[in-house]
Amino acid sequence: MFRSFLAGAAVAAVILAHALPAYAHGGEDHGAPPALPPIVVQPGNGGETDLFQVVLQPDASGGTVLYLADSHSNAPIANADITIEAGSWRGRPQPTAQPGVYRLDWQPLTAVDVMVTVSAQGRDDLLLLSGIGPAAPASPVAAAAAPIPWPVWAGAALLVLVLAVMIARARRRHLGATALQVLLLLAWAAPALAHSGHDHGGDNAAPVPPAPGQIITVPKAAQFLIGVLTEPVAARQSADNVRVPGRVIPDPQGFARIQPSQAGRVVGDPAFALPVPGQRVKRGDVLVVLEPVLSGLERSGQRGALYRMESEIALQERELARQEALGGVVTAKALETSRIRLGQMRRERAQIAGTALGRELVTAPMDGVIADLHVMPGEVIAPDKVMVEIVDPARLRIEAVIHDLALADTVTAASATSRLLPDMVYGLDLLGISPRVDLVDQGIHAIFAPSGGQAQGLRIGMPVDVHLSVGAMRLKLAVPRQAVVDHGGAKVVFLRTGPESFEIRPVKLLRSLGAWAEIDGVAVGDKVVVQGMDQLRGAR
Repeated sequence: MFRSFLAGAAVAAVILAHALPAYAHGGEDHGAPPALPPIVVQPGNGGETDLFQVVLQPDASGGTVLYLADSHSNAPIANADITIEAGSWRGRPQPTAQPGVYRLDWQPLTAVDVMVTVSAQGRDDLLLLSGIGPAAPASPVAAAAAPIPWPVWAGAALLVLVLAVMIARARRRHLGATALQVLLLLAWAAPALAHSGHDHGGDNAAPVPPAPGQIITVPKAAQFLIGVLTEPVAARQSADNVRVPGRVIPDPQGFARIQPSQAGRVVGDPAFALPVPGQRVKRGDVLVVLEPVLSGLERSGQRGALYRMESEIALQERELARQEALGGVVTAKALETSRIRLGQMRRERAQIAGTALGRELVTAPMDGVIADLHVMPGEVIAPDKVMVEIVDPARLRIEAVIHDLALADTVTAASATSRLLPDMVYGLDLLGISPRVDLVDQGIHAIFAPSGGQAQGLRIGMPVDVHLSVGAMRLKLAVPRQAVVDHGGAKVVFLRTGPESFEIRPVKLLRSLGAWAEIDGVAVGDKVVVQGMDQLRGAR
């Protein structure tokens, strides 16, 4: 009999274990996840025309904030003349300290149609906004509880009946074992029972980033804050580019190699410490202190010449003093000749003592930054040794190597990129093309200068790719290269579909020419984001 009751309890538990999962947590859906909804973050009431975008955002203080932006570039517009009419009410918003943001001490109590007249940047336009009213707070919607199916009731009733009969018929000596069996049955059925209200977690999981094709909503205030800018898609005329290797070289007018005038030994003088790479120096600063290197015979000869010169100077000084003491006996010409001779002898003594036996102070010939130092204290260097290199980092050149001789005559413009600076594109101005073929690389060298002196990030010796413009080419649908970004393993652009809405549009990158990228998947006039893509990509 006890085995029959135990089998009945097992059947009841099995019924519950299979019926309760189908109950689906009391109203939860275990099916396929629904499509991601649009992400909305407190949008305002807005509209736009071909010229302007206007967004009205009621605030808690009873006023209204107006955001004004250009329809093509999405840039905020300041110093605009704006008039707002809502029924019989008429007002003019006042500008704030933030460009493109205006304040209006008015807020409609109910939804009304608003007419906005804008005059800015020499353009006038009229915008009609419908249903402008105070923002209503969103109320949470409670999930409806699903009815409990009949298998759950049947299984629960059968389990309770079996347990009651087991406890009633158990003998006193079997009471402990019966209680243990009851607890085991409840433990077996508990996982199924837990499904009627158990929390599986996952509420604290990281939010999923927006997927390609999804619409995200970014308030105009946030757009102004992160600097979101757009540009319309259009056909572009771009030059056909040919990529050739190049490297950054110094401008000869902003570069100096310093060599000694004679063989010498580098002296570690505490008063004139050796410079370090990256140190800024000015013209005339002492860079290196040298001591001439002479053999014993040369040093003896130089010292003998110095002693002789000092003796001659002493004799000349006494002779000059005697002539001055004679007064009018010695002619003025003879007296002047003696003075000139004494000055010449003193300079010769200084020359012998300073260059042959003394120290030489090597100074900087220009203002700039120490690019490299090639000497150490105590080192003996020859006259052809380069001791220090100085460069002006604002004056750089780019040298390109062209191996196609016919191509060298068709270069009209160029730009440069580097894998070390993936987000930078440098426009180049052609300075000259060498008429000879280099013996080392068998190419023709072309020298370019960064347009407008914009050499930020470039370093001497850095390898670059030089894109030579050798002909005109038409791009059907082109956007700036930075507008195409990687998102979830796909190439996408961000299209502004409304004043505060953006679409993540997957595109196909056809080719890149210079600063432009030809893509497929957009239409002429679509406004793509060219600045602030990273912030939009991280929107939730």
